[in-house]
Amino acid sequence: MTPTRRPVTRAITRTCGGLGQGQGRISKRSAAASNDTGRVNGEDNHKTSHPNKLPQQHKAVASASLSERKLASWSRHSASSPFPDFDHPSAKECQIAHHVLQDMHGDTVKANFAQGDEPVADGQYTSVMDALVVAALSQATSWKNAKRAMNHMKQVYGSAFAYDAIVEGGVDKLRDALRPGGMQNRKSKILIGLLQDVKSRHGRWDLQFLFNASDEEVVKEVVSYWGLGPKCAHCLMSICLKRDRFAVDTHIYRLSGLWGWRPHDAGVEKVQAHLDHRIPIEIKFALHYEMIVHGRECRACASGIEQSLKCPVRKALHSSQVEP
Repeated sequence: MTPTRRPVTRAITRTCGGLGQGQGRISKRSAAASNDTGRVNGEDNHKTSHPNKLPQQHKAVASASLSERKLASWSRHSASSPFPDFDHPSAKECQIAHHVLQDMHGDTVKANFAQGDEPVADGQYTSVMDALVVAALSQATSWKNAKRAMNHMKQVYGSAFAYDAIVEGGVDKLRDALRPGGMQNRKSKILIGLLQDVKSRHGRWDLQFLFNASDEEVVKEVVSYWGLGPKCAHCLMSICLKRDRFAVDTHIYRLSGLWGWRPHDAGVEKVQAHLDHRIPIEIKFALHYEMIVHGRECRACASGIEQSLKCPVRKALHSSQVEP
């Protein structure tokens, strides 16, 4: 069964968790950094002097030049593939993968959409602010770890979205609240900075205006916050804002390599741009979720053996290529 678009915050979590995780593997972040021992991305493990303020050198607001570089990086390939001579995946290959994955994982994908901890009133749009917070917390970790962190935030603050209480409590308290999910040093700075900057910029914690913004305006807004990049923006556009964008998590990045859908040495952002332009619009949303579930459950693909045809998807793709 093809999943229909549902503006649910939990969908953001399942999407963006892998994005950060894949990014972490590419940068070869050490296990020590992931556990917040020693240093995280070059930042010292330290306590802040004031519970409501970040140290000047760690203010969670992207500099103008950094934001501009992030936006420019996305804009370069927003209208075309960075690999114009790389012909895979074809529309036919995408359809084949979609149909096989639908048969294999359709029930699981449907069950994922039926689950969730946060209710959605009358099926209406979720809060973009809440969705972006979940996306930020889900970076560089798994859904399981993100859920641990948010569940502990509920215990500490009453809700993962109790923004007044979170900001009032400051970085130290938030760091402890996020500890069960790991990477609490960096994520506490990202979240506090995001909340402070949104409130300062817009007067309230409300980003609903992004529903009416262009894709470029959405990316520009998201990357202007320290710690958030184009991948997080794609996640927000694809799931919450219901745009025809394809977000790449660690499973999709790995599978696209095994299936021959990208150059082997291509980075995540360029792969995201490439697949965004190669995958037919009508199956982007469904294929995204199907590939994530497949990446978690297919033992043949988990083995990383490129020539293995034990995976039904790879077998079907191979057969389509050798047909006369």
